[in-house]
Amino acid sequence: MVSPVQVSPLIKLVSYSALFLSVAYGARRYNYPKPWAEEERRIAEKKKQDEQKCME
Repeated sequence: MVSPVQVSPLIKLVSYSALFLSVAYGARRYNYPKPWAEEERRIAEKKKQDEQKCME
């Protein structure tokens, strides 16, 4: 077995900072398109209601 290597605290800090930033970016990116999808869903529902009114 190989003995553990001492890693510089600066390298650890940079590594964990990059991990945290990537998780934060992913969460922000995942939540971003939701308002657009909600607006599209609302428009589709309105079109559906308008079609039903025309049929009656």
